[in-house]
Amino acid sequence: MVRSTAILFVVVALVTPSSPLPAAEPAPAADLSTREGEDWGTFLGPSGTGSSSQVGIASPWEAGGPRVVWQAAIGEGYCAPAVAGGRAFLFDRVANRLRLRAVEAETGRPLWEAGREVVYTDSFGYDGGPRAQPVITGHRVLTFGPDGRLECRAIIDGSLLWEVDTSATYHVVQNFFGVGTAPLVVGPLRVGAEERTLVVVQVGGSREGANPAAPERLDLVKGLDSGLVAFDVGSGAEVWRATNQLASYSVPVLATIGGRPLILAWMRDELVAVEPATGKLLDRFRWRSDELFSVVAASPIVSGDQVLLSECYGPGSVLLALENDAFREVRRDKPGARPRQALKTHWNTPVLRDGYVYGSSGRNAGDAQLVCVNWNTGVVGWSEGGLGRSSVTLVDDHLLILGEYGDLVLARATPEKYEEVSRVRPLDAASGRELLAPPCWAAPVIARGLVFVRGTGRVVCLDLMPTR
Repeated sequence: MVRSTAILFVVVALVTPSSPLPAAEPAPAADLSTREGEDWGTFLGPSGTGSSSQVGIASPWEAGGPRVVWQAAIGEGYCAPAVAGGRAFLFDRVANRLRLRAVEAETGRPLWEAGREVVYTDSFGYDGGPRAQPVITGHRVLTFGPDGRLECRAIIDGSLLWEVDTSATYHVVQNFFGVGTAPLVVGPLRVGAEERTLVVVQVGGSREGANPAAPERLDLVKGLDSGLVAFDVGSGAEVWRATNQLASYSVPVLATIGGRPLILAWMRDELVAVEPATGKLLDRFRWRSDELFSVVAASPIVSGDQVLLSECYGPGSVLLALENDAFREVRRDKPGARPRQALKTHWNTPVLRDGYVYGSSGRNAGDAQLVCVNWNTGVVGWSEGGLGRSSVTLVDDHLLILGEYGDLVLARATPEKYEEVSRVRPLDAASGRELLAPPCWAAPVIARGLVFVRGTGRVVCLDLMPTR
């Protein structure tokens, strides 16, 4: 067993913010949408599950695939856009400048641009752009740069409302690929005597001067008390901090288990369960490869009182039950299982439908398989290769799959067999060139019948709905 049987050395700090003062409420931004449907302003969508409520999509696609509505050049980075209120927010890096752009979601028309200088350099030679998708809450948009700067801007014009340099404030030793986990917005909820909305981020702070002589030796870095930190969304003031874990690349999720809301955050070594209002740590469960150069990146998947974790470097997947504020292991993958024999996700969070999990299994593009796995047993029902480390979004009883090399695929979400409906590589109408260049590492975003996909150097908006 790898779970801890007691909660040891847990530090939870409640901070009464006296500074900074709450920022002025940003001016409201009118909804620019002309289409019906839900927005996708947070990582994994409004439900936090990678599932869209959109119905009535075109299936199969016409020749050439969904209509390309607009496209835009984009700089370094790997994150998908966030889309809400008829606006799409594109986060990238150009030269030594991080850039956030707001464009009209239905046309691509530029609305505003904001940015700042950045000096982040990737330790492993990947590009230096942002990894974390922007998050929209009310009339604010939040970004978390690869250098650890958390920024809150007004949706209406991009003006900076507040910022926190988490790397400097909490003495963060740079992770292998910098910061790559999106913020989680929680609330409004009761915090002490006040009602607040919080933004929770994986920080992974340590003691001052904790940097090892060899920057990659994160195993020598000991966390302090700021693995997970919650800030007031109105002011940027710290509200609570919890756990001595270092940060991972897995985005925390908010789930209701046992009738109450909980935050589940899969940190560098452990999954932790904390109370949203206080940061009180309830339990933790270790699940990570013993290999130094390994990371966890997929978000936890929740069904009822059960939580599924999956990684690709070592142990693979484990199913847990959270009962009486404690994790209990239900099942785990067999040791040494290959990607086609288990669910071994890299960075892309699978989707769950009717007791079956659909996602990409495999550490490398060459061995990665799209698999369907039984939630209860872990048994693989089918596997399909050729898409690299693909990303999956669930929509209208279909899997919308973005392959690593630029394939956009529509398949039925069925456990019986892999049933592909349509496949296309979107083309530029004028030049005939392919629009999505590898690597395509961000999951498709679906908002009001439009899908937003990103490849190297370009973001593309397509219409999933039938031709009118």
